[in-house]
Amino acid sequence: MNNPSIIPNLSSANLGNLQPAQPAQLKEGQLFHGTIKQLYPGEMAEVQIGSQKLNAKLEVPLKAGDSYYFQVKSTEPELQLKLVSGPHAQGESQSAKIGSLLETLQLTKTPEMRKLVDFFMKQQIPITRESLIAGEALLKQTLPAQQQEALQSIGKLVSLKLPITPQLFQAMMGIEAKAGLQGVLDELQLAVKGDTKIPVAQKTDIQTILQQIKQPLVETNGGKLLAQTLSAALDKSAPPELRFQAVQLLKTAGILPPQTSLANLPKVLAELVNSSQKTETQSQAFEKQAAQQINSTSGTTGSSETVPKIDAKQLLTMLQQAASGVTKLTRGASTDLQRNIQQSDLPAAVKTQLMNLLTTHSQTSETANTLVSKFSEIVFSESAKQMLPGQNTVQTSMKLTNTDQNSTVVPNAAPNVTQPGLPVLLQGVLDAQGDQEKLPALVRQAMQSDSPVIQSFLAAAEAAVSDELSGSTVKQAIQSVLAKMGVHYEAGLAAKDPHIAQIQDSLKPQLVALLQEGAAGAALRDAAETVVSRLNGQPLQSAESGVQQQIIMQVPLQLQGRKIDATIEWNGRMKENGKIDPDHARVLFYLDLETIQKTVVDMQVQNKVVTLTIFNEDPALKMVGELLQDRLAEGLDTEGYQLSAVRFKPFQEDVKPSNKSTLSADNGTQGVDFRI
Repeated sequence: MNNPSIIPNLSSANLGNLQPAQPAQLKEGQLFHGTIKQLYPGEMAEVQIGSQKLNAKLEVPLKAGDSYYFQVKSTEPELQLKLVSGPHAQGESQSAKIGSLLETLQLTKTPEMRKLVDFFMKQQIPITRESLIAGEALLKQTLPAQQQEALQSIGKLVSLKLPITPQLFQAMMGIEAKAGLQGVLDELQLAVKGDTKIPVAQKTDIQTILQQIKQPLVETNGGKLLAQTLSAALDKSAPPELRFQAVQLLKTAGILPPQTSLANLPKVLAELVNSSQKTETQSQAFEKQAAQQINSTSGTTGSSETVPKIDAKQLLTMLQQAASGVTKLTRGASTDLQRNIQQSDLPAAVKTQLMNLLTTHSQTSETANTLVSKFSEIVFSESAKQMLPGQNTVQTSMKLTNTDQNSTVVPNAAPNVTQPGLPVLLQGVLDAQGDQEKLPALVRQAMQSDSPVIQSFLAAAEAAVSDELSGSTVKQAIQSVLAKMGVHYEAGLAAKDPHIAQIQDSLKPQLVALLQEGAAGAALRDAAETVVSRLNGQPLQSAESGVQQQIIMQVPLQLQGRKIDATIEWNGRMKENGKIDPDHARVLFYLDLETIQKTVVDMQVQNKVVTLTIFNEDPALKMVGELLQDRLAEGLDTEGYQLSAVRFKPFQEDVKPSNKSTLSADNGTQGVDFRI
């Protein structure tokens, strides 16, 4: 498969800005192919390497116009070259040149060695005998279909002045071949599970991180599941068994305290929200400030637009404070609450219900505690609905539980725009527990449950997330995966990131520590070394040359059970302030998808005009894609971009066949890189 690529050939133009005054960039013992352009007195000559020229002293007189293989004899006080092979006339075949060089260096003329020398000669890369031997050994271990990627990987190691070792070679190969990370992470997970030598705590930490990488949307799913179960538990029209199991699930996950029951659920929820407030005085200060604002603006037309909205959590806290220590609310407290309800951000129908509760409370013998429970029930039910895509999710769940248990049923709810993150009331319940892992724990408990009711809750929550899957959700997932893998660990250390403790809890530093300690078994060490080398390959493949910058990332994504291996290549320029220029860029997405398999998306941005070319072998993809182009154009427009065109092509229609000697990147940031 001929993937499109944004990586330039490492031609002589990419060798940098070698000038006659810069011979020190060459190293003693290196070999390179050059042409004698002009002879000078004193055995000096002008030698051309690709499009670059340098002055050097020759060991023996040579003929202008011929090409030779030279070896660097010394660089100080002047560049001195030793003839190794040649002369090579202009009409001499490449095979003859390669054979002559191998004979001179006393190297075997294997197919792998010939390929390697041919690659270095075409790319005008200086070599050493040792680098050829190491490269040949790696080529022999590479499958024939991956020989080109192997050559590019070896060339990249040379250009980066790195040793040609199996570990670094595999790191480069993973990027060159666009091999995803899902497989190596799966192998690491199995190796960690089967290792009995590392401490239990260390094993648990690594397993937890791997699970977080494999489930980047677990927090989102957990939020939906929390809303799902609370909505069911508070719905008095739902079957008691369904409501009971919902409460039990929340208790098992540690979100609700053990003493919670269906009877006291609204009261317990209100108490949790109240305890999540930092201090009572802060709540009272806010209530006083809100009341002053309301009083100062009452009677002014349109003044409600200038008063900060009060949310459900603040209303519930105000009610609990007013009800504390009294049997019934005072008339003044009831009046203040009514004003605050009117100034809240709740829907009109919910405001009406709450106002009616206060009216009923003032006209009957109902206690303040009963009012708090009813108030809590209404506002929590509303908060749960904000997270759910359907208006009657409990009935949906009931339908799920009443179906054949052997069949898989997913609710067909229409997607709905929801507030970002958890509503304040649901977040308040989690904050009261002081544990950030409650939502993942809730998902795990649901997945381990055999109850059809619980499984229906989980299916509805996952379906809700899938229906509302958006660019921001995927962005959040990508950021979560990159952070958990520790891709930017070294950058955080260098920048003295204040959150370095969190960075150290990511996968890469954990594996580095494991390898340094030396307690792991052979299988785990091999798996850990593979993952670390693959993570190292991403920054090594990225490059920067002046204002031009290239960034390569590999992201293993699992979205709602579907695996996606993504390799992202971004090529663009930096603005004068050091930030990325969003108006001009080219981005390639190499995707391995479960349904449509290998897919490449080539996105080119010029003056905020976007052109997309999608490479895939499925002819039906074009018809499906055309239906989504309007949505794509609208989404780009909201971000200030204009969609120019979307093209669909099979891989064999790639723009230009890539040169067989293509090398990932060498932008010549330091001039010519001759060191092997």
